[in-house]
Amino acid sequence: MSSRTPSRRTRARRTTLGALAVVGLLALSACGLRPGTAAEIGADRISHDEVNEVASALCAANLSSAAAQGAPPPELPSVGARVGALQVLVDSSLARQFGESEGAEADPGELSATLTQNEPGIAALPADRQDAFREALREFTRGQLLVIDVGRGSLASAGQGGATDDQALAEGRRLQAEFVAGLDVEIDPRYGDLSEGIIVPGSPSLSVAVSQTATDAARGNASPEYIAGLPATQLCS
Repeated sequence: MSSRTPSRRTRARRTTLGALAVVGLLALSACGLRPGTAAEIGADRISHDEVNEVASALCAANLSSAAAQGAPPPELPSVGARVGALQVLVDSSLARQFGESEGAEADPGELSATLTQNEPGIAALPADRQDAFREALREFTRGQLLVIDVGRGSLASAGQGGATDDQALAEGRRLQAEFVAGLDVEIDPRYGDLSEGIIVPGSPSLSVAVSQTATDAARGNASPEYIAGLPATQLCS
């Protein structure tokens, strides 16, 4: 790997079933992208259909996890799952494009091992949601492995051989930020704003919150009372 210029740091994620099953809340508003488009990440286009498929799988994963622990089914707003799904898809796209631009390679053995490790959890999901979750996990993991490869090469070129995966991932994420800064990225504002690779719901520049309760919900701080008041069609199932 060639030496690389340091850049801003973004948040790293570990690849597990639970890492993808992340939910929050968002109040929606108008947008300006092409119809059917949730985000454009450089040359990549993420559709609302893709987001909805992954969100449905994330909802199922959360419900399945609760059932496996003997806990009652959590009441999870489905709109938050869509934000989580888009974050996963954005992370995967950014990491893949960055890694490929640097000529990085994902270790096929590590990719296979991660999928195998998570297969029991995936198998517990409804059959019609397993493929979407498996594919999202595969692409997310592949992106992380590419970033790790870039980071390890950068550290080695600086005389820091033998870096751990965590060290290489942190270095790779630091370098990825510079690549992202030069990439054309547009997110449907109904999901939020992208800040240093992270989707931040409830942009103050948009009229998305009409009350303190709605504002709290948009920032992922919804109360149980707020969630309980949502219709069934707006909850994960």
